[in-house]
Formats: sequence, C-alpha cells, structure tokens
Amino acid sequence: MNKKINEGNLYDKIFKENAESIFIPLIESYLGFKIVERKSLPQKIQKTIEREVDYLFEVTLSNSDNFLLHLEFQTKNEKDLLERMAEYHGILYRKYKKRIEHFVIYLGPYNVSVNTKLESSHVFDSFTFINLSQLKPDEFLNSNIPQEILIAILTDIGKEQKEETMRLIIKKLEKHSIDKVNFNKFVNQLWVLSRLRKISELTTKIINEMPLINIDITKDALYNMGMEKGTQKGIEKGIEKGIEKGIEKGIENEKIEVTLRCFKNNFTLKEISVITGLSIYKIKSIIKASKL
Repeated sequence: MNKKINEGNLYDKIFKENAESIFIPLIESYLGFKIVERKSLPQKIQKTIEREVDYLFEVTLSNSDNFLLHLEFQTKNEKDLLERMAEYHGILYRKYKKRIEHFVIYLGPYNVSVNTKLESSHVFDSFTFINLSQLKPDEFLNSNIPQEILIAILTDIGKEQKEETMRLIIKKLEKHSIDKVNFNKFVNQLWVLSRLRKISELTTKIINEMPLINIDITKDALYNMGMEKGTQKGIEKGIEKGIEKGIEKGIENEKIEVTLRCFKNNFTLKEISVITGLSIYKIKSIIKASKL
C-alpha cells in the first residue's frame, strides 16, 4: 500500500510541475480556442464534508419508477440554499447512484422568492476524457517544449517502436533543454513515467548506454542503495528516492521564480501565496534573499 502511495505522489509531482506546459495546450486543442487568462486557485478540497439531510427515502411509483426522494425543511430564506442543495445532490448521487427528486418545504411566515434552478452552464452533466495511450507520439515528439516531448512516453507507442521512440525522446529532450541540469531532470522524470508503461528496465538500459547523458549513476542514491542491498529492487528504490528529491527541488525553484516574477509585477503577498501555495513568511524570505 505504501509503495503505491509513494509512486502516486511521485507521478503527481511530475504532472504538477509540468502541468501548465503540457496539458493547458492539450486542453486548448480539445476546446478549440485559446485560453487568454488563467489564475491558479487553491488545490486542496475538503475531503471530510459531512452533511445530514432532513429526510431521505427510496421510493417506487406505480409505474415501477424507482428513485430517491429528498425532503428539506426551511424556516428562513437562506441565500446559499440552491448551492447547498446542489452539494446534497452530489453527495447523495455519489453514494446511491440513483435519480434524486429534491423538495424544500418552507415553514417561515413570509412570502419569499427563491432561485430553485442552477444555470445550465453550472450544472455538471459530463466531462472530457483524454486517454494519452490513444494519442500518437508524433503529436508530442514534434514539439520543441521538453515537457511536451516527455509525455510521448505515455502515448500509443507500438511494441516494436518502444526502444527507438525512447532514444528519440531522450535526444529531443537534450536538444530542447535549456541546460544540462534541466536535461537531467527531464531524463529522471522520463524514467519515473516509464514505470507507468512497465518499461523502466528498458529506459534504464538506454540511459546507461547513451553517451549524451551525463549522469554519473555511481553518485546517485539509486546506485548506492542498490549496492547496499545487492538487488535490482534496491536500485529501483534508490532511483525513486533520488528522482523524488530532484523533482521536489525543481518544484521549489519554479515557485521561487514565480514568486519573484509576481512581486516584480506588483502582486500582493496574499495573491502570490494563493498562486504558489507558499506561506507569506516564506514569500517574504524569498524576496529578501533576492534583494529586490
């Protein structure tokens, strides 16, 4: 269980670090138009929402129609009643997966006007599903953006073309990386992502064979841990730890760059905190260290 959680965190870090470069252009192509402005919002969502409805029944009509009947009683006109009912609907549907009919019975003494229907654009009825394994690698290999080139490893690569494609990905990463540090970071990320396609051994072999990759494996945590344990499993665990450290450092550096760029453009400390997820204390320290 812990291994799965750790691997999930590792993939998550890669995608978070590269999300804007990789997936925003991909989503724009699906939408069919350009996003001209975007603002990062807090990513944490409260997981432990607990709601208690007034009455909930499963009912069956004479025509055999079966659904949930939800009753709420109100003594006052609440401004967020519509949003609360929408929240109830999502929670109940996730649990019971049945059609739901909602009724609110007002017990107050006044005539009230209540909005009972969400605008159609606010109602969830579908989502767009993008399966990377069904996309062709050329869509990403033709890019000059390393983050996009990286994703070619997750596309529809034929069994016969895996090694050839992997070598091409690495060569293109080297060509379009701004420096050796960035190149090594992308190669590390490539190794992690190759595990999603169960070709990490092939990736390791190619990385070791290609002279253009200036990674001294004997100085990496992956090698040292492997030597200590004397097993391939130990080596892979070391790789994972070494890569995770590198990814975390990359994310930290990117947040520092975003912080300084926002500060130069007169963003408030609170706005920078929302965008980067950093505390205001940390933001102040970064600004002070940069001597802006």
